[in-house]
Amino acid sequence: MINGAPAGEWVAYEKALERLKEKHDVDIFTVRDLNIQYCIGCFGCWVKTPGRCVHQDDMDAILKSVVSADLQLFLSPAADGFITADTKKVLDREIPLVLPYIRNFDGECHHPTRYGKQPDLGILLMDDGTLDDETKDITFSIFDRLAKNFHCRRMIKQAVTAETIAEVILNEARIG
Repeated sequence: MINGAPAGEWVAYEKALERLKEKHDVDIFTVRDLNIQYCIGCFGCWVKTPGRCVHQDDMDAILKSVVSADLQLFLSPAADGFITADTKKVLDREIPLVLPYIRNFDGECHHPTRYGKQPDLGILLMDDGTLDDETKDITFSIFDRLAKNFHCRRMIKQAVTAETIAEVILNEARIG
């Protein structure tokens, strides 16, 4: 679980995540509390240190978790029509999970996966009552493309409220 929410008003969501963690094997990464640098587009993770980013920061723990996970869920409020910068930062830094080569998959060019198993992918957009359809459509469309590029079998995309987040996670993760 990648929690890309800023501090403050999202406390109810975080309480739901902690309840989930009490009963299930879940790694929760709250990005605002971690030292994660922005991707600089150097491709060092492909050529200098294959599979590892040249930045030595907390992203290593996330990548290790993703490699062994069955499901990777991103949790983010909308910020200016998309996910938060913290959430996007993690997405950008996941490029070491694929190889630098291009192959044809289903009539499209994509990178092959570096590791044999890819987790399912999901985005839970936090809805405080102001989430609009255009933001949902754009975000869900981009995550659909990411899921295809990462060769995920299943893509989860839902808007959640503080009241529905725990139930949605339990249902979608098939652990409830």
